[in-house]
Formats: sequence, C-alpha cells, structure tokens
Amino acid sequence: MGTLGSMRAILVRLGLAVTATALLAGCGPVTLATPTPAASGSASRIAALSVPDVTGKRLNEAEAVLQGAGIKTVKTTDATGQGRIVIDPNNWFVRHQTPAEGTKIAVGDPVTLDVAKPTDGVGPSTVAKGVVPNVVCMDLQAAQDTLQSAGFYLLSSKDALGDRHQILDRDWVVIGQSAAAGSTAFPTTKITLTVVKYGEPTGESGCHS
Repeated sequence: MGTLGSMRAILVRLGLAVTATALLAGCGPVTLATPTPAASGSASRIAALSVPDVTGKRLNEAEAVLQGAGIKTVKTTDATGQGRIVIDPNNWFVRHQTPAEGTKIAVGDPVTLDVAKPTDGVGPSTVAKGVVPNVVCMDLQAAQDTLQSAGFYLLSSKDALGDRHQILDRDWVVIGQSAAAGSTAFPTTKITLTVVKYGEPTGESGCHS
C-alpha cells in the first residue's frame, strides 16, 4: 500500500507539472501598447502661405489681395498714432505691413497693416487771425477746423462731381476754396470749399485722394 501510494503521489505531481507547462506554453508574450505622443501645436502649424506685398495700396485693395492669397485675418492700426478706427477702407492707404512680403505664415495667422489717409499731414501748422489759410488737399473736417481757428465761421461746401451732401466731413477731400490762401478777409467772409470723396479725381489741385 505504501509503494502504491507513493507511485500515485508521483503521478499526481507529474500531472500537475504537465498541466502547468501546457498552460504556460499556450500564453504568448504580453505586449503593452505604447501610446503615440500627440503632435505638438507648433509642429501641426505648417507655414503654408506666402505674404504678398500690399504697401502703398488702398486698404480695400490690400485686403482683397491678402484674401486672394488665403490670408483671412487682417488687422489694421493707425500709422499716425492717433488711434483712429477704420470705417471706410477706401479712405486709407497701407504704409507698412507685418510680416513683410515673402514671409511664410500658417493658415489663420494674422497680417497687420499700418494705415493712414492721403490727407494726413496736409495743411498749415499755424494760422493767423484774419488771414485765409490754405486748406486745399485737407479733409473737409480738418479744413473747416483750420479756417475757424483763423476766425472764419461762415463756411460751406459743395460737391465737385455732383450734388451730393457732405454728411461725414472726414470722408471728403478739399480741392478748392473760394477765398485765396494768404489773403486778408473779414470774419464775415463766406468761404466755400469744393470737395470730392476719397478715391475720386481731384482735377488740377494735385491732391491725393
């Protein structure tokens, strides 16, 4: 009985060993998936657009050129530092652009345009009471302010190209004045300013509009 029991114990152990071996053999190596690192934001932004040159162009034309090049975000700043807001792009010209021509930018990146009006910097720096200042080539509002500073308040304006009313004076350019610049006049003298809108012909005045 002892010998038989010993043999049975040996067979049981052998059976367990064979079963364990079979189980291990059936299990392949375990491979843990390594997460792929996400692409960084900078790597995903590909410089795909080339910035065209729009300096010197009227703002509405510059915006059209940039849009045609695929650049949808266009910002503007007042080049004179006055902080004026662009209402009518036709009244403004591009003095400087950032980034410069030929720079490669990513889709969605902005282009900033420094803009000014063609009438900026035009007009006398000082005036004398009773002496008619030269206000030709100034915008209508600035021209009226200058004449009033010289003591002339009976002012009117007329459209050189039709019968349009001057509702927003800063949208018009003076191309003529009824009282000669430098002449002496009474404060009661009526002065009429002939005007056109920005972008329109200025005749013999030589003004930029």
